[in-house]
Amino acid sequence: MTVRKGTGFLAVSSSRTHLQQGMAVLTIVAILLSAITFATLSTSQKVQQYYAIEKVRQHTENSQVMLKQHIRGIASALRTQSVSSVLNTINNTNFLTTIQVDELEGAQHQPLTHYEISVSHDTENIKYKAKFLRYPALLRIPTPAQQFSWDSELTQWLFNRDVTALSADFFPSSITATQCHNIVPASIYWIDGNCVLDSSALSHSSNSQPTLLFVVNGDVSLSANTHFYGLIVMLSTTSSSYTLNVSASATVTGAYVSNAPIYSNINGVIAPAPALLKTLQAHTALAKIIPIPGTWYDID
Repeated sequence: MTVRKGTGFLAVSSSRTHLQQGMAVLTIVAILLSAITFATLSTSQKVQQYYAIEKVRQHTENSQVMLKQHIRGIASALRTQSVSSVLNTINNTNFLTTIQVDELEGAQHQPLTHYEISVSHDTENIKYKAKFLRYPALLRIPTPAQQFSWDSELTQWLFNRDVTALSADFFPSSITATQCHNIVPASIYWIDGNCVLDSSALSHSSNSQPTLLFVVNGDVSLSANTHFYGLIVMLSTTSSSYTLNVSASATVTGAYVSNAPIYSNINGVIAPAPALLKTLQAHTALAKIIPIPGTWYDID
């Protein structure tokens, strides 16, 4: 009886021990599952917070880029348009744009315009301000010594460019061609080769609408009854010599200049006109605009 009782006690005791161990394991598993669940939820919240912050950051950066592009677009338009015209054509209703204008004069009486452009977003606290300067591509008027003559440094004086660095690209509004037959009305022409002008080609040219004509490595000829108003610039990049022909009853009102010696066959009238050249210099087709370094900044 004693042995049997002892064996039964040991069996009951062993069963309870296994039960307690099982409960302990379940408790540990439950704790681990709770920890894993908490960690998963915490990680998920952090991921969501990260994406929310990243979304806001990207949206802010996109808005900043749009504001900067908006300012650049306004500056580009101001090269040839008035402030009122530019403001009337703005199609982004989310931006508040203000433009301050100062009309200035250069050391040699060049017409200069200073712009301060401020742009802000109507729903976000983002503001930018930048300053720009508009100036004439025809930086200086030909000197009396340069008019109707030649100067090897001509392009440096007129355009602040060496002749090797000067091209039609410097004049965005220019018309390029290889001859002057049937050219369309324009304020700036860049001709590579010979140019023969007749009255129909220059019907739009006048005292109030002068023309800037570049002829590169070619002769210039004005036919009878052809009247040119403006500046003829004959450029040579070779050792060849070129000729300016002005027929009887043809006129050049303004000036012609060259960077190399040329032959001239003048049977018509050459009339200096400094005031007309100033009108040409101020023409919007010759305008350039640049940002003023160090003036682009955020407005806090």
